[in-house]
Amino acid sequence: MKRINSLVFLLFLHFSLVAQRTDSLTQDLRWRNIGPANMMGRIAAVEALPTDYRQVLVASASGGVFKSTNGGITWQVIFDTYGTSSIGAVAMWPANPDIIWVGTGEAANRNSSGWGDGIYKSTDGGKTFTHLGLSDTHHIAEIVLHPTDSNTAYVAAVGHLWGFSGERGLFKTTDGGATWYKLTNGLPDDGKTGCTEIIMHPQNPDILFAGFYERLRQPASFYSGGPNGGLYKSTDGGRSWRKITKGLAAGPSGMIDISIHLANPDIMVMAYEADENIPAGQPGSGVYRSDDGGESWRFLLKHAVRPFYHGQIEIDPVDPNNIYVVSRDFRISHDGGRTFYPRRWRTDGGDDHDMWIAPYDNKIMYLATDQGARLTVDGGKNFLSFNNMAIGQYYAIGVDMRDPYYIVGGLQDNGLWLTPSNSREWRGILNEHSTWLAEGDGFHAQIDPTDWRTAYLVNHVGFAVRVDILTREYQYITPTPETIVNFNEYFDPDFPEEPIRYTIDPGEHWFFYEYADRPLLPPQFRFNWNSPLVLSPAHPQTVYFAGNYLFKSTDRGEHWRIISPDLTTNDPALRNTSNGGGLTRSNAGGENHFTIVTVAESPLDDREIWVGTDDGNVQLTRDGGTTWNNLKTNISGIPQKIWVSRVEPSHHDAGTAYVSFDNHRLDDFRPYVYRTTNYGQTWQNITANLPDGYSVYVVREDPANPNLLFAGTEQGVFVCLNGRAPADEVVWHPLRAGLPTVAVYDLVIHPREGDLIAGTHGRSLWILDDLSALRQMSVEIAGKPLHIFTNRRATDWRQINTGR
Repeated sequence: MKRINSLVFLLFLHFSLVAQRTDSLTQDLRWRNIGPANMMGRIAAVEALPTDYRQVLVASASGGVFKSTNGGITWQVIFDTYGTSSIGAVAMWPANPDIIWVGTGEAANRNSSGWGDGIYKSTDGGKTFTHLGLSDTHHIAEIVLHPTDSNTAYVAAVGHLWGFSGERGLFKTTDGGATWYKLTNGLPDDGKTGCTEIIMHPQNPDILFAGFYERLRQPASFYSGGPNGGLYKSTDGGRSWRKITKGLAAGPSGMIDISIHLANPDIMVMAYEADENIPAGQPGSGVYRSDDGGESWRFLLKHAVRPFYHGQIEIDPVDPNNIYVVSRDFRISHDGGRTFYPRRWRTDGGDDHDMWIAPYDNKIMYLATDQGARLTVDGGKNFLSFNNMAIGQYYAIGVDMRDPYYIVGGLQDNGLWLTPSNSREWRGILNEHSTWLAEGDGFHAQIDPTDWRTAYLVNHVGFAVRVDILTREYQYITPTPETIVNFNEYFDPDFPEEPIRYTIDPGEHWFFYEYADRPLLPPQFRFNWNSPLVLSPAHPQTVYFAGNYLFKSTDRGEHWRIISPDLTTNDPALRNTSNGGGLTRSNAGGENHFTIVTVAESPLDDREIWVGTDDGNVQLTRDGGTTWNNLKTNISGIPQKIWVSRVEPSHHDAGTAYVSFDNHRLDDFRPYVYRTTNYGQTWQNITANLPDGYSVYVVREDPANPNLLFAGTEQGVFVCLNGRAPADEVVWHPLRAGLPTVAVYDLVIHPREGDLIAGTHGRSLWILDDLSALRQMSVEIAGKPLHIFTNRRATDWRQINTGR
């Protein structure tokens, strides 16, 4: 390799540091995507042309929309620059596939679901889209298009997930989306029950079936089901509706999905959530069939496996004997529903969300899963799992100090992976350069900066492992009563609760599919779905791990010491989530609450530790954990139970720190960023001009320039060049050139290279190389017509060819 020291970075300064001209400030600072695409990410929906499976749209749950005209050999990104990357539904008009509709806001109802901003339409095959309204629906589950009238469309909006505000229900347009009207004559209109399904009779477009569904998430709970949901039918194009109940389960209903046979529309199947405790012998939660056009139904199969998240069904458009229950517990019938058996297909993960079957050849199928999109052309004997869309859903990332450095991170239902920042391969960074480290839902991950072989990985609900990257030897390091040296000082034998009962057990076994038979902590110790693990900036072998207490290890996790009391509000009414889920008990840990979600040791003082909780507390110790001070009451203008998304102590000045808050789990989508310069005694709101409607997930201070701040939001990355200015003078600029609209869950500034790395929840990893220009930027420089910035030393890597 060659070292190059004489390069300069030129930026033509025809701008000023004012909010109305922010694009020109950052337009030449471009991000690059490094993948990975190996594991893909959650797909919400797949829609292909009924006459040609090669023309297909894929709706990524949090990564936008992809289009292929060759059956997935290549994909075109067609929705990168619009208001959201969270997608619930896509539709292509069969008479003219250039007409594409996109419904934003995925409808999978999970704790990490993003939200949308309405409906979009393209008339040029996805080259451009026009926003057509329904902005406050937030989550769109389905779009149905009239077969002969391109101006008529129906949109099923299930509505806000985290509150009963906004719009929800079934909407219709007859002028191509210019105007919408809500269909209500006979449909629920109670402000709580939304529409989760709409299908059209294949031979009579005036006959419609709609599934209505009430659900509500809160930080510590989820409830699926309500009294006004159910199946509704219209025979006059949606002008009037009546509820269908014959043969269906009595009582409240939940998630509903319907499939109608194309050749004989009298045959229909439905996945229908009802109370899972309905006694055997009665119609309950599961699979139903109708043979009279939906007027009456027969109960075929009890099936209640997370219907809020899966709950889909598909009938073979060619042979109605083939019924597919699209779910984590995927079932198939080849005899019209008399018997069902578990699928024997290769699953590559197993959490399925949608299925498309070619009407002209029932052996051609697309599947939408947590692990991406899959295609079979031989009826499931063989599957192609696509690995050419970089839609990884990262929760948290870390970096090592190799050259080029590697990025480690945990992903939604796709384990923990390691990816290089660069490659000598002439084709760039390839999938083969990324490597899997551990399984499960991956979260926080860190690498020892003094030993690139040592990685710390976290799985869902607070389980940790230390891995040797080279040999793959591993050691479980989750705190246990035996490894916590002061456990007896904190253990409360009279704690008045039983352990949380999970429907999908978390544990160390998810890392490598083995049961280590190590004892668990008693129920007074709680861990979040995304439990933080961080390394000390001063002592890399010192590890912090957090539940509702803060744990510290000085020997790489071999032993732990509790260094705090319970730092949360510890509400006994909500802290045990065993019975969550509503009609179907469902608890995988996503509602675990009253926990620590962010931890940071000050780079200036290893005895100064900042902690943020999911119930609004900002805690500080200045003596290594002996005493703690809750600073929450010093922060004005924040809701009482707001989630503390990140604490960031300053690299430059003692007593200075930044905190971001995220309140979308209480249906509040405003950004919140605060600053203190006196250890939290007083705070300034520096949210300034960050766009409303997009929560802030992370805030970072540049270690080289105290005025330079970065924020990761639901919409992307923003930069502040005057972070130390008075609060009313602070200005944020979008830092999104080349970066798609996407939720940015984590940001890391590489300590040696000065690169900004974004861990996105939907579009994998992105790097903004060399922050030199931003670090050197000032008001004075901005006033010049031209300025030459000094860049860091660059590396010219000699390319190699690893073969064809």
